[in-house]
Parts: sequence; C-alpha cells; structure tokens
Amino acid sequence: MVECEKTDSGGNTFEVIQAKREICKQRLTDLYFNTSAPEPYEMLLIEKAIGKNPGELMKEYVERYPAKKTKE
Repeated sequence: MVECEKTDSGGNTFEVIQAKREICKQRLTDLYFNTSAPEPYEMLLIEKAIGKNPGELMKEYVERYPAKKTKE
C-alpha cells in the first residue's frame, strides 16, 4: 500500500488535494496521467478540495471520455 504524505503548498497541486482530502499522490498521479479511471467518490473529493461544484469534474470527464457503444 502506498503511504500518503500530507503537505500544503497552495494552488490545486497534488499536495493540496492530498492535505485536504487524503488521496495518495500515487493515486492522483495515476488519475492525472490516465493510467486508471476515477471512482465517483474520488471525483467528489477532488471537487471539494479544489472548490468546484459537485458533479462539475464528472461532467467534464464524461464529455471528454464518452462511453463507447459496442456492437451486440
């Protein structure tokens, strides 16, 4: 398990989000570089940490990465 360090340096940096919402830097890195998909609760925690309205980031994410329909 990855250890989380709590720091505070201002702005919407990984460190600020970590300090406000206790999301590990490795997890934030994975989300930022698109190596994993965000869980809905993580989106809410990040929105709260950076001062966005609930659902704002999820809307942007869904618009950027729409669900692909598969042929049946």
